[in-house]
Amino acid sequence: MMISIVLAATAGPAMASDHIDSPRIAQDRGSDLADTYAFVDPNDRSKVVLMMSTQDFIVSGEHFGMPIFDSNIRYRFEIENSGDAKPDTYVDVYFAPGLGREMPQKARIQLPNGQSFEAWTTPSTQEYRAPEFVVTTDPKSGVSFYAGNADDPFFLDDTGANRLVGSIVKGRPNKSLLGERGGRDTYAGFNTLITAVEIPAAMLLGRNGTTIGVNAVTQRRRAQTIGDNGRLETSGDWVTIDRDGNPLVNNGLIPAARKDEYNSASTEDDARGRFRDDIVKSLRTAGTDEPHIAMLLDAVANKGDILRLNVAIPNRGPGGGNNPDGGFGKMGGRRLQDDVVDMTFKIINNGRPLSDHVDRNEVAFGNVFPFVAKPHQPFPPRSGPDDLTRQ
Repeated sequence: MMISIVLAATAGPAMASDHIDSPRIAQDRGSDLADTYAFVDPNDRSKVVLMMSTQDFIVSGEHFGMPIFDSNIRYRFEIENSGDAKPDTYVDVYFAPGLGREMPQKARIQLPNGQSFEAWTTPSTQEYRAPEFVVTTDPKSGVSFYAGNADDPFFLDDTGANRLVGSIVKGRPNKSLLGERGGRDTYAGFNTLITAVEIPAAMLLGRNGTTIGVNAVTQRRRAQTIGDNGRLETSGDWVTIDRDGNPLVNNGLIPAARKDEYNSASTEDDARGRFRDDIVKSLRTAGTDEPHIAMLLDAVANKGDILRLNVAIPNRGPGGGNNPDGGFGKMGGRRLQDDVVDMTFKIINNGRPLSDHVDRNEVAFGNVFPFVAKPHQPFPPRSGPDDLTRQ
């Protein structure tokens, strides 16, 4: 017996943020994009770091089988370099089938210039000490690659944010809900799968510009067939399952009935106004005034939900950069340390501070590529009861 599954998703280019942001994504962990990061490497201003996280809430006790990249997904960075909403070039990552069980997977990285190279992922282990990151640098292109299990770099009181959004959906906004728990990081102690490249900026930029737009997408073939042997065979066009450009857009501003549609749509759909009325309605219900609505529309709709990075904006400091005149909101892309939650909710709150009181990651980030922190590992015997998770 053969079982055929046809994905009823919209074909065409699109891109990716937000943990478990739609009903379909809740049932498809492999394609669930959590966050997108793009920033100039503070150690080498000629390089740009592109990073997406997928499959969030991985617990250390499941390292033996859970951290597997889906071999039926195309992990894509869409790059826009001409100032509109249409992607101009791509960085694609494909993974060979994985088995988990402390074994690596082989990845193939397709670059904008037509070159490609292969690399191994960093295998997850059940050891009490995290394994060293496996980073591969292609000598021909100068591109470095990392993929593997790591600490989830996102920090947020998810319960506070969800309760606030829920109050807005009900038409009774209660902004005090965001920070009422006093700063509990929902993502502390959890891991996620990281796919990251460090790539020469010149490979991404347009002819005369210094700014690129970055979106992440996860895509599957339109048709999937499961045979009697359990193997999955795919065919047809690639269709987008999840996309993430700017943080919190789908989770915070798109109504539940359209979240799957938003994930399958393209950044060009955004610019054509497909979700504009939904975003405006959500913001007005939250009490956002017209000038700040216009500011947010300019960032996430008018030219697509795309994360913008001007490579001429300085990025300095440890942990991937932390200078206050760079990063998110300053056309500096999004860095690991940027508190995008407080920045975004401040705009929604008409320029007045609105915070979840989670101001940093629970562990320090690294100072060299891939910059993320190593995964949380199982605790050794007699180490105490605290596993850092904050529900």
